[in-house]
Amino acid sequence: MKSFVKHIIFKFALKFFMGLGRILGKKQLIIVSSFLGSLLYSLSWKRKNVAFDNLKIAFEQQYKESELKKVLKKFIQEIILTALEIAFIVKKKEKLAQWAKVSGIEYLDEALKKRKGIIALSAHLGNIPVMLAWLAEKGYPVAVLFKEGKYLPEGFLYNLIKSYKIYPIPFRSDREVPKEIISALNKNMIVFILADQARPGIYAKFFGKYVQCQKGAFVIAQRKGSPLVPVFIVRGQNGHEIKIYPEIELQKQVEILIEKYNCLLEELIRKYPEQYYWFHRRFKRMRVH
Repeated sequence: MKSFVKHIIFKFALKFFMGLGRILGKKQLIIVSSFLGSLLYSLSWKRKNVAFDNLKIAFEQQYKESELKKVLKKFIQEIILTALEIAFIVKKKEKLAQWAKVSGIEYLDEALKKRKGIIALSAHLGNIPVMLAWLAEKGYPVAVLFKEGKYLPEGFLYNLIKSYKIYPIPFRSDREVPKEIISALNKNMIVFILADQARPGIYAKFFGKYVQCQKGAFVIAQRKGSPLVPVFIVRGQNGHEIKIYPEIELQKQVEILIEKYNCLLEELIRKYPEQYYWFHRRFKRMRVH
């Protein structure tokens, strides 16, 4: 019954946001997202509590609880704004050139010259669809590993990704995914992997805690010799900023590669705490090193 109710809620929310994307102007998106975000913040719901718990663990030494509540409110507003921006871009068929600026594009260009594909390490930070679509619009061969939303219409994300000339790699199983990633790398594509969610098997340092981390992207890079290039997007004062970092040098110890990635990500999250996706149970399993 719970699953059915959630499906109905998500279906309604999708239609609602797509409708707003059709009728709102670009300048109105911030006003509406601020109002809706404040409304949602005032309510009590499970994922809001998960997000607040995560914030307290990550910033226990940096912010007071009253300050973290302000970050939480801004985070919810940011989630709404991201959803409205995506709906606006899709419904108005916006070109992405004016939506973002990029720094470090030369690192992608240099890595592509190696003809081994690129594993672009990213995270649930900022407006990811804008980043992917912006690069694809510029002619870069972009692919992305993704998982269809549990309560979204069947094939929704797949069709949306494909419509922006991005190669979709749906997550089916741990056995099948590496084959599809390697196939894209063999075509010298830039394969985006959001490597910040917890997965069993390896622990690495993140916000001073040893947490479960994904290792698949790093292992594939080791085996293929493909460049590991961190690529993130944040909302700056003058719009979205795509930040591309120098290639992470490959080495045998996967933990070291992961912690280099985690270090870059943590630095950005500390600077833009409201833009990270705190709904994930990132600190669910921790251990003492």
